[in-house]
Formats: sequence, structure tokens, C-alpha cells
Amino acid sequence: MTGWRTLLPNAWYVAVREYRSRVRTRSFLIGTVALAAIAFIATQLPVVFDLTMSTSQTRVAMVVPSDGLPSDAFALMSDGLNGQPSSPGSRQPYAISWLPGGDPTAVQKDLEGGKLDALLIVERDATTKDLAFTLRTDIPRDGRVVATIGTAVASLQIEDRLFRAGTSTAALRAPYSFKVEPVKATSVGANSVSEEISTSLLSTGLIVLIFMAIITYGVWVATSVAEEKGSRVMELMLNATTPLQMLTGKVMGNGAAGLTQYGVILGAVVGGLLAQGPIHKIVVGTDAAAQFGGLSPTVLTAFVVLFVLGFLLYSLLYAALGSLVSRQEDVQSATSPLMTLIMIGYFMSVFGLQTIDAAWVKVASFVPFFSPYLMLARVSTGHVEIWEFVLAVVLLVASIAVALFVAARIYSAGVLLYGQRVGLRQLLKMARVSR
Repeated sequence: MTGWRTLLPNAWYVAVREYRSRVRTRSFLIGTVALAAIAFIATQLPVVFDLTMSTSQTRVAMVVPSDGLPSDAFALMSDGLNGQPSSPGSRQPYAISWLPGGDPTAVQKDLEGGKLDALLIVERDATTKDLAFTLRTDIPRDGRVVATIGTAVASLQIEDRLFRAGTSTAALRAPYSFKVEPVKATSVGANSVSEEISTSLLSTGLIVLIFMAIITYGVWVATSVAEEKGSRVMELMLNATTPLQMLTGKVMGNGAAGLTQYGVILGAVVGGLLAQGPIHKIVVGTDAAAQFGGLSPTVLTAFVVLFVLGFLLYSLLYAALGSLVSRQEDVQSATSPLMTLIMIGYFMSVFGLQTIDAAWVKVASFVPFFSPYLMLARVSTGHVEIWEFVLAVVLLVASIAVALFVAARIYSAGVLLYGQRVGLRQLLKMARVSR
């Protein structure tokens, strides 16, 4: 019991040693910089998309009758081709030249000279009084551009018929009362499709981050234990520290290194999001607000809490299993049962996102081994109450205390075993024996 009462300062010294040895390696520095750069570049994908859209513009000239068309004919065609609404000052996919009473022959020269991509001639049929459209272009007739123009002129035809009948599309689309309310006052309100997609992508991304962090940094802990054990450094350290102090220090040191790396990556993400507007202004030439995709302070706080607690729980078990082998090459086989458990939790969370309100998802989100994934998914999608998150955190903290108690006993016996294959029966026996 002495180890429990004298956890510090030896555990702190071990943690500082682990942290410094980890962050000073070339692989850590290169990996951190590379991942941060990738994260920053990923946040600029909307800028690249807008730039691609802005540099690809179809030039269309429309020769229309000088009178007799609805007053909103040009606006209707513009909305049909460029979408509605469009961002102020943005370069639109279609540049429309509206030529009332123009001469198609004169415009034909611009079309043949490559100054225009398409010429749309609008005429009034003398018999039916309907509009007749002729599109001159070398763009493939079964392509997207021709299909878009066809849809736009269909809307213009309908508007013209309504106009001649004494009404309009705007009148038919006059606003009416329609509200969407949750089933109960405490229920989460209905989101839009774009919000659902955004939160789903955000949830999946955060789950992948935790999944990768637990595996990567957990293996760091197990490999560190096996490395020191194989080089016999472990025996020297045991003269100055207890196994419990070493276990705690290794988890703290590697966890701090992991948090440092993830902190840099998250900093790059936030910086990239904040830089979206200025970069968009420089590259595209228009202003654009940063797209945070649902990454609110609440979601970010939940991610950090669940990341830290999930790492502590799994890293304790990684350290205990790493102490059972004497070579780094055996770490993977020794930790394979734990890897299976992690994979189960990951796939449960991925499938759970499709049925986030299912009973099994709610129950599994309180299981400590799965809550870092499933509870995070529920938080990021807004399908969780405050007391549920608090309960999941309390259960995680309690499980970490139990894991520390069990892992310390396995670690105490495991660090002294060399060249032995430990079975399940021996592992359970180690967990019952106190050093």
C-alpha cells in the first residue's frame, strides 16, 4: 500500500522523462507538423471548391423579345442557372447577357469567335402565343450545361403562361403558415438536411480522432514498457520507484505527449477555420464566413473530456499488457484483445450514428469502454441530456480507478517476467495478487 500513498513525486519524474523522450523524437516532430498541415489544408477545401466554381463560368447570351415578357423573366433565368440565393459579389457559374430585341445574327459572330459558349434565342409563336426557344452551342446536348438551361427555360415558359393568364409564380408561391415542432417540449428540434449531414460528418470525424488517438498513444505506452523491460532499464528503475509509480508516470507522460500533438492539430483546425474568410478574399476575391460545421464549444469540451478519460482507461490496460512481453515485436500480439475491444466500440459508434436514438445506443453510451465513442456521437448530434453526459463521465472515472487498481497488480508482476508466455489464468491471478 506504500505505492498508493507515495505516488508523487516519482510518478511525476517518470512522466517528465516519458514526455521529453517522446516529443523530442524526429518521428513525433515530423508527424505533428505533417498532421497539422493536413488539418489546416483540409479546412481550406471550401475555398478550393469556390475557386474551382468561380474559374469555371459558362457565358450565355439571350436574345429575347423587347416586350411581352414577364417583368421577372431575367431574374427567373438567373436564379434557374445560378441558383437562389447567390452570395453577394460572388462569381456565378453562368454569365448571362440579356439582349431584348437583339439581332441573333450579330451575336452569332461572338458565338463563332469563342466569346460566348451558348446563344439562346427566345421568340413568340404566332399561333400558340407560347415562347419558343432555340439554343445554339457546341456543348454536348446531353451534358449538365444544356440540362440546366433546359430546366431554366421550362420555368420561364411556365411563368410566361401564368403571366398571360393574369397570375404569376410568385403569387402561386405566396407564403403560408407551416411550422415544425418537436413531439415533446424537451425533445430535440428537427434539423435541416444540411445540418444533419454536417453533424454526421463532424461526429464521424471526432470519433475517428478518438479512435486513432487511443490506438496510437496506447501503443506508445505499451511499447515504452516493453522497450525498457527488454533493455533491462526497468530493473534499474524499480530500485528507485514502485511499479505503480512507473505505471502512472508512463500513462501521464505519454498522455501529455498525445495531448500536445492533438492540441497542435486542433489549433491548426481552428486557425484554418478562422483563416477561411481572409484566404477566400485573397484567392476568390469575395468574403466568406468560416464554416465550423457544428463544432461548438460544447462539442469541443465534450471531445476533450472524453478523449482524456478514454485514453486514460485504455492506456492503463495497454501498459499492463505491455508489461507481459519482453520484446517490442510482441506488443501487437499481446494487445490484440484490447484492439478488438476498441474496434467493437468504434464500429458500434459508426453504426449508432445511423440510429442515434435507438435504445441500444443509449445503453451502450454509458458502458465505459464504449462511452468515449457513443457518448461523443450523441453529444455532437445533440441527442443527449446533461445528466446523461455527467453520468457517463462519472462511470468512466470510476472505471479508470478500477483499471488502475487492476493494471497496477498486473504491471507489478509483469515487469519481472522474462521469456514467459502469460495465459488468461495467470493474468487473472496477477490481478488478484497485491505487491
